Amino acid sequence: MGERVELPWLDEPTFRCFGCSPRNRIGLALEMFRTDDGGLATDVTFTDEYASYPGVVHGGIVSALVDEVMGDLIALDRGMLAFSVTLRTKFLRPLRTRLPYRAVARIGREGNGVLHTEADVLAPDGEPHVMASAAYQPISSRQAADHMGLPAEDRERLAHYFDHAIG
Repeated sequence: MGERVELPWLDEPTFRCFGCSPRNRIGLALEMFRTDDGGLATDVTFTDEYASYPGVVHGGIVSALVDEVMGDLIALDRGMLAFSVTLRTKFLRPLRTRLPYRAVARIGREGNGVLHTEADVLAPDGEPHVMASAAYQPISSRQAADHMGLPAEDRERLAHYFDHAIG
């Protein structure tokens, strides 16, 4: 896998993302890497705290994993924050706790105001266990204020992430 990616928003003092923030004590604290083809990837081994059935990772946690890697790819490649408006996750095989997996994301197409992305979760032998696709809509500065409670001074500092148009 390629070079480790430093996520620029990790320095934000109020940032507690479940997927990638190291300051969220119950989160995944994912570290991202570039793939050779320009996508984004992360390696993860889930502990038993993320299980549904004994030894099986909860599907909602797996959905959070793929949503995180796809959303981070959009933020890094397009310089925008976006909400997932659809997320489809196809579970081919259960993910097991205490085993390593790699989640890999790529941007597919764009149009009608949304970006379409895809992600796979692969076992160490490269066998796909999960296939996901999603559509993301850019976050406007007004949505950041209304939905995220982002104060005006934070909106100004982070303005470059908001008010992008797609398609």
